[in-house]
Amino acid sequence: MLNNDLQNPSAGAGGEQPVAAASPEYRKKAGKAAEMFEAQFVREMFKQMRKATQEVAGADGGSSSSVNGDMQDIAYGALADQLAGRRAFGIANLILSQLLPADGNIPVKNADEAVARLQQGRDAGQGLAAFSAPMFPLSK
Repeated sequence: MLNNDLQNPSAGAGGEQPVAAASPEYRKKAGKAAEMFEAQFVREMFKQMRKATQEVAGADGGSSSSVNGDMQDIAYGALADQLAGRRAFGIANLILSQLLPADGNIPVKNADEAVARLQQGRDAGQGLAAFSAPMFPLSK
């Protein structure tokens, strides 16, 4: 299993604890996965663009035969891989900015404390928000 270093054993028992930065191995694998996702996204975009082009061109279009379609699939797949490797669309960068912040610290709340607050709310008579009285009455 890949260790993403999200557990920081040296952190105290406080409410919000900073997380240790991700290891270089995890960063490399996360970058590769993000690029693969971007490549798949670009492939799907090309597929939909080609489908729309074929519908507009009709039967007279040059890509109507299966041989041409197969070759275009290969070409578009290679182009998608190249664009994703360069992160041309920025999708991989966006994913990585969510997964791996620049400073490496994501505040994580202590799960035990969150459960304790939920229990305290129940003890005080507070229920789930979905079952509470609405802020604005639906009828006048």
